[in-house]
Amino acid sequence: MDIQEKLAAKYDNIAIYTAGFYADPEDELGTRSKLSETLKSFTMNQHADTPFSLQIMTTNGEINVMPLGLLSLDELKAYETKRREEAGLSADDDSIPLVVQFAPHTEKGQVQKQIVDSTQALFADFNAQFAKIWAVVKADLQVNQNLLVTMERDLIADSVDVQSEYQNNFKMMDAATRKSKLGFELADEDLGHFSAYMADMHEIQAIVLSAAAFVKHELLGDDLFAQVMNDKVSRNTLFWVLDNTFYETLYYFIEKNRETTNGDKLVKHLHHQKKLLIINMRNDAYQRAQAALDDTTTRIDMDKYFSDIFVPIAEQLAREVDQFQD
Repeated sequence: MDIQEKLAAKYDNIAIYTAGFYADPEDELGTRSKLSETLKSFTMNQHADTPFSLQIMTTNGEINVMPLGLLSLDELKAYETKRREEAGLSADDDSIPLVVQFAPHTEKGQVQKQIVDSTQALFADFNAQFAKIWAVVKADLQVNQNLLVTMERDLIADSVDVQSEYQNNFKMMDAATRKSKLGFELADEDLGHFSAYMADMHEIQAIVLSAAAFVKHELLGDDLFAQVMNDKVSRNTLFWVLDNTFYETLYYFIEKNRETTNGDKLVKHLHHQKKLLIINMRNDAYQRAQAALDDTTTRIDMDKYFSDIFVPIAEQLAREVDQFQD
């Protein structure tokens, strides 16, 4: 029996040990610690041949640490065939290769996989193997961060055209028309700044509605919100999307202002504001979710749910930028 057949027999109708956590893009030390604790617990409480998958959710994808072949035995068969071609039949053993897989949640993203020794090696020498695993995970986290920054820069580039459109429209209005449309007076010298603000809110709304659409199509579907909240996986995914949306909102303002005058100090200031803002966001999201559960007569409007949470955060971040620059 080759290794593929062994795994096919082992994984058939056997529960897979799973664990997962969210990787805060601003807390590499925390991510490393969670990864170490989770893997260490696994090696202390399971056997080296236990099927397992450790998932690290990120802003733009997911990283899985697992035995090769867990998701596709064909991959393991290809690996085994290649290994035998290179090393011969005498090198056959029962070791199961350990793979770190990064799957970006982008339209053209390619899944990246790297084999890091074996599950048996992880159990035999945890510290040495963890160092190898972390090196791969850390590199994948940087790729993920690059995806986030690239997305933000695309939005920022789009905001330039949106700002120009707003500004041209406001210029065509006289003072009375502007006041009628906006509800307040907008002086000519304030057109540029206000148009930039409107463009920023336009891009934030794109982030927010994209997140809401994901929840509507991938989580809710035809189910009620209560069903999503009562399912552990769905509930965790919802709050993962909320955290992602927060970071996408925050990094929009960080990347837009990184190269401005005193940009380094402003970025540090926004990072500092993040600590309280994300706590408030989570509390607000939870309270709104509970209110939606209490109202059994109304179907939740996800566009409104996400907008009500994140537009005020974006407005506060915009104020922080203005106050810092003033």
